[in-house]
Amino acid sequence: MAFKQIDCFNNNQKFWKILGLCPENDVWPYYNYYSTFLILIAVILYDSLLTVNFFFLPRQLDIFIEEMLFYFMELAVTSKVFTFFFQRYKIKQILSTLESEIFQPSTDEGYDIINKAKKFNVRFWKTVTAVSITSHFTHVFGSFFVNLFLSVKLELPICSYSFLSEDTLQKWFYPLFFYQVLGMHIHMWCNVNIDTFFLGVMIFVIAQLDILDIELKRLTNNVHDDLDGDKILNNRLNEAVNHYCELVKFCYLVEDVFSVTLIIQFGMASCIICVCLFRFTLTATADYYVFLATYMFIMIIQIMLPCWFGTQIMDKSCLLASAIYSSDWTPRSKRFKTSLRILVERLNRPITIVGGKMFPLSLDTFTSIMNSAYSFFTLLRHMQTREG
Repeated sequence: MAFKQIDCFNNNQKFWKILGLCPENDVWPYYNYYSTFLILIAVILYDSLLTVNFFFLPRQLDIFIEEMLFYFMELAVTSKVFTFFFQRYKIKQILSTLESEIFQPSTDEGYDIINKAKKFNVRFWKTVTAVSITSHFTHVFGSFFVNLFLSVKLELPICSYSFLSEDTLQKWFYPLFFYQVLGMHIHMWCNVNIDTFFLGVMIFVIAQLDILDIELKRLTNNVHDDLDGDKILNNRLNEAVNHYCELVKFCYLVEDVFSVTLIIQFGMASCIICVCLFRFTLTATADYYVFLATYMFIMIIQIMLPCWFGTQIMDKSCLLASAIYSSDWTPRSKRFKTSLRILVERLNRPITIVGGKMFPLSLDTFTSIMNSAYSFFTLLRHMQTREG
């Protein structure tokens, strides 16, 4: 069976088809209509109702906080869905580039590195899915069963729809309840399968940097210091340079596709963390605290992991320069040494993935976002104290 790197995204691709986000337009007849209809009902209409609701809310901080808990997430999900819907060609390009010849390992060590990356991506998808499902079902069915067995009043899970009259809400409560649950469920799967794909791509970039590191360290292995050896060395160096250049182009492609989504996601995640912290200070049931904890955990993970892997990409790309000096380069020809110097100058500039052309994915960015979230939290607490 042929070796395919993107096999680890099989689960993602299955859900993309169901969610109307598949990069391939010919999944089945009329798939484009299905995709457009689903996004219109489950994303655009869903978010529009949430937005309208804010204009009819009572002017109380705790009520606004409760409604904002999910609203920020919906904005982030919408940006991801639109990215996949309008950037289908570039998503296909990312997948095809991963399967291109230059990114295929040529040694046993290379195969091991890629296989480890694939296994990590599959495990990561399963972990994020498990935590997301736990958070989702705890929130939705916790309140449902409490209503069923303890006769506690059932509330709409996402939004109060304050623009509707009490009579209308009572008459259409269960259809509205299940519409919100269904929308929340769809958005959860969008989050899981888009976020894990983006992080999986970053893992493959790290794997390619590890392979390049090995190639550069062994650049001069088994090569004699003669005319034929010089040709072999230059060919190897050219292959390594081409590999590096294609990897840089690939990172630019990934950045181009996800740049807008990243800045929206990071901004919304900061707001969500702040709101969750504030909500912890208010009274709630035990199952709601479980939901809040898992929800906030997912939000932190959503911004921490891209920053962590982004830092690894920056560090490993800079280490390629020192990898060259691990080879036996000193007795080689002047032409080869000149080429090495030029390559080292380029390698000293790290590969970075930038969100919204504003901030690099790095741990410094993560720290700044967490500081901002805590600052907003203290501001809300101060406002609450003044109101009290």
